[in-house]
Amino acid sequence: MKFDFGEVLERMWKIGWNHKVLWLFQMLPGAAMLLVFPLFFLANPASAMFLPEPYNQWANEPWMVGLSVGMMFLLFIPSMFVGAFAQAATTLGAIKVEKGAERLSFRELSRESMPFLLRVMGLYLLFGALWFLVIMVFMLLMMGVAFVTMGIGMLCIMPFFFLIYPIAFVGYLALELAQAGIIADNLGMKDSITRGWQLFRSNALALSVLMFILYFGLTTLSSLFIFPMMLPMMSLPFSMDSSGNFNETFFTFIMVLFPILMVVMFVVQGILMAFFQSAWAVAYLRLTRAADAPVILPEANA
Repeated sequence: MKFDFGEVLERMWKIGWNHKVLWLFQMLPGAAMLLVFPLFFLANPASAMFLPEPYNQWANEPWMVGLSVGMMFLLFIPSMFVGAFAQAATTLGAIKVEKGAERLSFRELSRESMPFLLRVMGLYLLFGALWFLVIMVFMLLMMGVAFVTMGIGMLCIMPFFFLIYPIAFVGYLALELAQAGIIADNLGMKDSITRGWQLFRSNALALSVLMFILYFGLTTLSSLFIFPMMLPMMSLPFSMDSSGNFNETFFTFIMVLFPILMVVMFVVQGILMAFFQSAWAVAYLRLTRAADAPVILPEANA
C-alpha cells in the first residue's frame, strides 16, 4: 500500500490545531508529574543542601526518605492511569475527527475512552516490563563478560549495547500501532500487538521514516521553547563562590524559575504529544482502511 506522508502530516496538523482539547489530555501526565516531583526531590538525600533549616536535617533522616519513597510508589499507579487515559482519549479524539466529528468534548472523550483504559494501560505495562527485561539482560551480560575477562571483554561487547536503540525503536512503533488498534478496532491486547507487528513488518520503511520525521521534528520544536529557559539552570554551578556557597540572589532566582520552567516544559510537551498521537492514529487508519472507506468506530463506543 502506498503511504502518503504528506496526507498523514497534514491531517495530524489539522487535528492537533483545530481540536485543542486534545492538548489538555496530553498535559494531564505532566500535571501528575508536578505532584510527584516534590516527593522525588525530598527522597533524594543530595537535595538536602537546598532546603532551609531545619528541613535540611530532616531530609537525611531514614524515616523521611522512606516516607517520600512510599508516597512516590503510592502515586505511581494513579500516574500510570493518568498517562494511559491521556493516550486513549487523544487517540480516540483523532479517530473521531477522521470519522467526521467537527467538535470534540472533553467530557465526551473522557467517558468514551474509559472502556479502553485498562487495555491501554496493560499495553504500556507489558512493553515497559519487556523493555526493563531487555535492559537487565544487557547489563547482566556486560557484567558477566567484565567479570570473566577482568574488564577486557567490555571493549568487545560495548558495540552490542547499541542494539538497544533499534529494539526500542521497533518496540515503540509497534506500541503506537497496537494502541491505535485497541481504540480504532476495539481489539484486545494480544490481537492489537499482533496487528501492530504485522503492520510494521508490511510497512517497515514507511513507518520508520514517519517516526524519524515526527521524533526529530517535534523534538526540534520542543528545544526551541525549552532550551532558552534551561540556560539559567545550566549556569547554576557557576554561581558558586570559592567557598562553595551559592550567590543568594541568583539562587533565589533559579528556585523561582524552576517551577515555571517545569510548567512550561509540560505544556509544550503536551501540545506536541497531541500532534504526535494524532499522527499515529491517522497512520493506523490509512494502513488498515481503503482510501475511500469511511472510518467507523466500534459500535460500543460510538
